[in-house]
Amino acid sequence: MFAGISTVGTGDPIKLYTPIKDSGSRLALGTMMFLVAEHFRTAMTVIASPDLIAKLDHVLKAGSPDLRTRMLQEVAGLFLEDAHRLSEHHVEVFDDILIRLSESVELRTLTTLSRSLADLHLVPRELARRLANHDDADVAAPMLRACECIPETDLIDIAWMRAEGHLSAIAGRKAVSQELTDILLMRGDSSVLRVLAGNPGADMTSAGLAMMVDAAERDEVIAGALVSRKDLSHRVLADLVMRSAPRQQARLLKIAGPDIQDVIRAASAARASANPPATIDHAEARATVAAKPFQAV
Repeated sequence: MFAGISTVGTGDPIKLYTPIKDSGSRLALGTMMFLVAEHFRTAMTVIASPDLIAKLDHVLKAGSPDLRTRMLQEVAGLFLEDAHRLSEHHVEVFDDILIRLSESVELRTLTTLSRSLADLHLVPRELARRLANHDDADVAAPMLRACECIPETDLIDIAWMRAEGHLSAIAGRKAVSQELTDILLMRGDSSVLRVLAGNPGADMTSAGLAMMVDAAERDEVIAGALVSRKDLSHRVLADLVMRSAPRQQARLLKIAGPDIQDVIRAASAARASANPPATIDHAEARATVAAKPFQAV
């Protein structure tokens, strides 16, 4: 979708192949794309001049929604083609222009843009933040799940304010801090907790793991994911097994690694005994997690 710009040799003029329905804006788009290309592609010495931005704003105000979408597709395609060799300064200028172009376009266009940018090493930072904070979860999810430049403070704010679509995306990040994990445990539904339990990059506190065991008692998917975690202590594992029905215990034993199978067998036997060992106080664990955001820094 974000393609359609090509050159024939270094320094050759850029040709636009995307048809524009608004014939009155065709020349404006061609002129605008030539200016952008001259800044970003041929000269590679970027100066975000007020004149360039003023011309861009004029085209956007005078043009149709289709024109804005086409321009966004073209400029995004230009950025993606050269992203691997752009300097931070170049990216900043793309950032400014892409933000202007992304205003008032269709959600599906923004979703495609978010997916295209999320995995890049160097991305337009302010645009990434705006996409990650978007009300629509389909737009925000790619950035929340994969973009490394989203500040931790933004992720925390989003985790407190948004619903399950945003939370699931955050839960699937390559690395999830303990603070984020605790917020997701408090606010997320079973779909969020399933993603979190199966994510080895989610850093969980002991209280958070206890809360996860509480959820696993009602959800076999969460229970199975927990058994595969390397940070699950034998004590928490035993508690999980002892709170499981015999059928679930057999399933956990089947999917568990050889190093923890003896722990599962011992916990299963203890559950069947008349005096099983004490389990973890999950009410206390929940209170511990809930109190964290309100502690003085």
